[in-house]
Amino acid sequence: MTVLMIVVGAVMLTAMAYACSHMKHPYITAAKSAASGLSALLLVNIISGVTGCYIAINTATVFIATVLSLPGVVALLVMKIIFGY
Repeated sequence: MTVLMIVVGAVMLTAMAYACSHMKHPYITAAKSAASGLSALLLVNIISGVTGCYIAINTATVFIATVLSLPGVVALLVMKIIFGY
């Protein structure tokens, strides 16, 4: 299971790097993407008092929110709701 997660993560990281490299301004696009992912992670934790669902802030979650942006945060929420992580 761990090997599968590493392979999927590597494929996602490669796809993101490929997509960003074909943009007109790849560094600005990557910075905006990282900022939106980290903002979404912060927002989820701020409203956790209302929703009851939070995502722990650690190295893995910050990496996922930074690299995968908003889809990464949504994936973390889905894993938290379905699997209880």
